[in-house]
Amino acid sequence: MDINFFDKKKKNKVLGTQELLFRKPYIWLITVSITTLNFLITYDLENIGIRYLYYYLLDVITTYMIIEFYAQGIRVLNSKVPLHEDFVKRVTYQFTIHTLSVVVFSILLNVLLDHIFFNGERLSLSFNFYTQDTVLALVFILFFHCLYFGLYLLSTQKTRREETAPQVKVIQGMSFKLLDLTEILCVYTFLGTTYVINNNYKKFVLEKTLGEFEELGSNRFFRANRQYIVSLAIIDSYKSADNGKVEVFLDANGIEDLSKSIFVSRSKASSFRAWIHIRHQ
Repeated sequence: MDINFFDKKKKNKVLGTQELLFRKPYIWLITVSITTLNFLITYDLENIGIRYLYYYLLDVITTYMIIEFYAQGIRVLNSKVPLHEDFVKRVTYQFTIHTLSVVVFSILLNVLLDHIFFNGERLSLSFNFYTQDTVLALVFILFFHCLYFGLYLLSTQKTRREETAPQVKVIQGMSFKLLDLTEILCVYTFLGTTYVINNNYKKFVLEKTLGEFEELGSNRFFRANRQYIVSLAIIDSYKSADNGKVEVFLDANGIEDLSKSIFVSRSKASSFRAWIHIRHQ
């Protein structure tokens, strides 16, 4: 069955790298990391017993629910105050209203679970909970904010680098033309000649070889095999094939010597899926 999710709306939807924080498996990795660190800081492990495993599992669930609440707040802010429209306003809202809402949710959730599982004897209304655990939760939230904004700034710098990417010279009839890398959908070889397809599905001859084009180092493209370097925009769908390969279906748009499907080798299959995941965010 084809994995076909490259519709026009999703291709035009641009999300920063920071949104990966709320996607599996990253959200579980963050949950376990925070819970483990908090567990080591909070508890005296010299007299560790089986009940601590119970505490740990409950803390994992609690942390996951808090992160999900945090992520929901981010989604609301993304719709109301997008980062790319007013960065300062968004930072202000996230460090104030959003932070306060997550802290209050954390307190209420811990109190609720404490009453459900421990009859209110473990955390609720204890001095240490409000002076240590809550403060520690606040530190984690602020750190998460910094991580989120840091990833956003890195992704915007990456986008700017792509927008100012080097141009490549192609042959158009008897003249030469310069194409930005952002205009290129696919580069391939056919009968010993290297061709470029631009975003208007016009075909040009490229003076560079596939290897030389690959050395430009743009992560917009993936070297699928010896004949093809593709961008996300030309991929229609893909599916698993025999012997661990991946069959990739291209939107050839009537270009005769452009294959409608190509194969990614078994050795490159995992790299291809990772590239698809990152470029699709």
